[in-house]
Amino acid sequence: MRAVIVGGGVVGLFTAYYLSREGASVTIIDPNPGERSRAAAGILEFTRFKINRINVVGYPTSYLKMLARGNARIRRFDLKWLAAYIRVYAREAPKEVWESVKEMGRFSWAEYRRLAEEKNDFDYAEEPLYELVEDVEAEAEELRRDPLQPKFEIAEFAGRRAIAYLEAAKLSTDLATARLISEARAEVVKASAEAVGDGYAVVGGKRIEGDVVVVAAGVGAADLLGLPVAPFKGYGFRLRAKAPRGMFIDLADTGVAVVPLSQWVKATGRFDLDSSRDDSPAARVLAGAEKLLGSAEVIDLAVGYRPCTPDGLPIVEKAGERLVVATGACRLGWTFGPALGRYAADLALGKRGETPFKSSRFYVVL
Repeated sequence: MRAVIVGGGVVGLFTAYYLSREGASVTIIDPNPGERSRAAAGILEFTRFKINRINVVGYPTSYLKMLARGNARIRRFDLKWLAAYIRVYAREAPKEVWESVKEMGRFSWAEYRRLAEEKNDFDYAEEPLYELVEDVEAEAEELRRDPLQPKFEIAEFAGRRAIAYLEAAKLSTDLATARLISEARAEVVKASAEAVGDGYAVVGGKRIEGDVVVVAAGVGAADLLGLPVAPFKGYGFRLRAKAPRGMFIDLADTGVAVVPLSQWVKATGRFDLDSSRDDSPAARVLAGAEKLLGSAEVIDLAVGYRPCTPDGLPIVEKAGERLVVATGACRLGWTFGPALGRYAADLALGKRGETPFKSSRFYVVL
């Protein structure tokens, strides 16, 4: 089988990895595979969905607070996405969806452990994630309503009361993308796809044929297939700085997440509804990181776009006889990357039927 994967982010790379292990010949179409996904902090939250529940009652108010603090901005307003958001606002997903999300978490957790046991060259480690929030009790109450029922406790971090999420892990997104690119053994076409269809992608006006095409292009799925996927932009710095005693997110002030790794400290931030090339907000992320860590030397900066559907749940489905889609995991792309890659590979290979993550949920009343 020849598989063409449009998009070389974390989901596309895991899809390529699993298809290659099944004996498929894989081609990845992406200008720079892994570059956008390495902007992420590398925080894995296998049993918590709270940060992705952007359609719950009260979330718009929370986002307005982020805007007021200067930790987010809006530069793109997609009316189609907004219409879908209104349609699913306050809608609770069916029980079977949450069971599938739990299974994705279990699978991804097991896969990261397996990959680390083979060779931990991507700084994988399991440790608590600390959240510094304005109101610890309110945050704890919200976590109790999380459909995945995460384990947590109220603890102290850096002299402050915090939420300690106990089923978390971390990895270096920079090292993990390099590992996946190496093990996927794929031919890479360094370009952007202009169009996709059943069994083909168009690059530079020419068709690249495949037995199956997998669109794992993140926010690119909106342009290629008209799916409701919005670009929530974020910035990730690799820093040389004094490492904190654990990974944490400062939600009370700077909005910056900090992950200490073996060779550097990763600091990430912003949740901008923005597809522009203006990267000036990165300066605020760096300033926030220095406020939390002290002086820091910048190694480099990566910019990424979290592909968010209106309900924060992914889209994974067959869009044609030889066309598969896997996108929309929002802020949990790395967390669910192995599972989404496996789902997409199984759909491409005919090993899996429908998933509960179909795009039709945004256009029909359930």
